Amino acid sequence: MERLLVAGNTADGFVNLFGDFIKGSRTTYLKGGSGVGKSTFIREFAKRAEDLGYETIKVPCSSDINSLDAVKVLGLNLVMLDATSPHVFEPELYGITGDIFDIGKHLNPDVLAPKTGILRELLDTKKQAYKCMYNELHCVKKQYENIDNLYNAYFDDDAFNNLCKKAFESLDLTCSDSKIKAFVDYIAGDGYHNIAEEYVQGRQIVYISGRSSFAKYSLLEYIASRLDKKKVRYESYYTLLNPKKLFAIGLKNVFLMCSDNGEGFDTDICFNMSRVQSDIPLLLEHRHCINYNLKRAGDYYMRSRVAHTEIEKAYLPAMDFAALEREKQIYLDKLFDKNIYLT
Repeated sequence: MERLLVAGNTADGFVNLFGDFIKGSRTTYLKGGSGVGKSTFIREFAKRAEDLGYETIKVPCSSDINSLDAVKVLGLNLVMLDATSPHVFEPELYGITGDIFDIGKHLNPDVLAPKTGILRELLDTKKQAYKCMYNELHCVKKQYENIDNLYNAYFDDDAFNNLCKKAFESLDLTCSDSKIKAFVDYIAGDGYHNIAEEYVQGRQIVYISGRSSFAKYSLLEYIASRLDKKKVRYESYYTLLNPKKLFAIGLKNVFLMCSDNGEGFDTDICFNMSRVQSDIPLLLEHRHCINYNLKRAGDYYMRSRVAHTEIEKAYLPAMDFAALEREKQIYLDKLFDKNIYLT
């Protein structure tokens, strides 16, 4: 798996799952402002590991898919993580479970001081843009809930229960290799992106399809509860449009995920679709609103990125990158002493 979305800008605000990602690893927690080289250092950390023959899992930044927030080295108990806001972390046992690497100490405060006013303005602009983006995504969540409410008036419990049993009984219940938790989607300047199929990794795809999100989420929750009872390890994937609901489940040989295409287990059979016909105009209006709100969420995302870029420009001249580079190389040399960190 080349990348994993472990945090997201969601309909419920910023949500991160880093606690599960770093659990059991020796973690380097990077500190420092925008534009000081945290993502660059994480890439160098990944390259050093890959040059030594190790595979890595890269975690893109929830606010910039082209930057990195973290990397895990498979085969070593090592993680490097951007531990600044909004995902602030500290080592549980400093020097044992992890270290803090403070990039910010290479900043010259005298160079930054004259820019205090503009930096405050840019940070306020960025915060406001995020608030507006979260509101737009929350509107999307509410539109989906309205769609579900319209469908639920025509819901057949018996048909749903039979579908749940049929779906579960069809599965290969071999445990997943790991208990991953991640998001399947993200918002960028060009809109909404779903990367669920990147997580499939050659497994058989089982689609949970239908026009009611409630029915699809409920079927996956039923399967998850049965897997828990049988103590079968599985991967959990969520959507930023409703971050508390399962969007996909990964087992060793099977990947179940929500879909609108009508393939696989179609939850539409749990509804009296002939009676739904009278609500089609309203359903189409809600779909239109969803697309509109997603577009505006992307617009606010772009506004936040413009402010972020200006903040980075202010920090760059204040950095002593030569001193940082020397410290980084010494730290990486120590970190990859395989005699110490092999599991």
